[in-house]
Amino acid sequence: MGGKSSFVRALALLALLAQIGSYVPAEALTLAPLDAIHARMGARDNLFAGESTFALELSETSRVLRAATPRSLVLLDELGRGTSTHDGAAIAHAVLHHVAHNLRCPTLFITHYQNLARMADPTGEGPIRNVHMRFTATRPDG
Repeated sequence: MGGKSSFVRALALLALLAQIGSYVPAEALTLAPLDAIHARMGARDNLFAGESTFALELSETSRVLRAATPRSLVLLDELGRGTSTHDGAAIAHAVLHHVAHNLRCPTLFITHYQNLARMADPTGEGPIRNVHMRFTATRPDG
């Protein structure tokens, strides 16, 4: 699991803790009541059910899209990685567009598809905002 996925999992747990009135490590908190937290994360297959990584990814994404409401928190991590880059990017684009323009719910959409960044409003005012994560690696000896 990479840094982005770890961050999103932690954020989901913090959102859940905040919803139940528990302590969250924050200087301040603006809380919007959620009706659910829906997540599609990880890449795996289900050999016993005969489902490929791609089929399982689509099935789980479909479940999230059907269940989510404007008051849900949706987490979609690396959607489209179970297929070719071209097809994966097209699927990710379509899902992001649907979530932003139809569901209109708070969503964290984690991706490596750089073309999706163009969907964001450069002013930061539209339904899609682009953020990125950077890290600095250091050796144990400094």
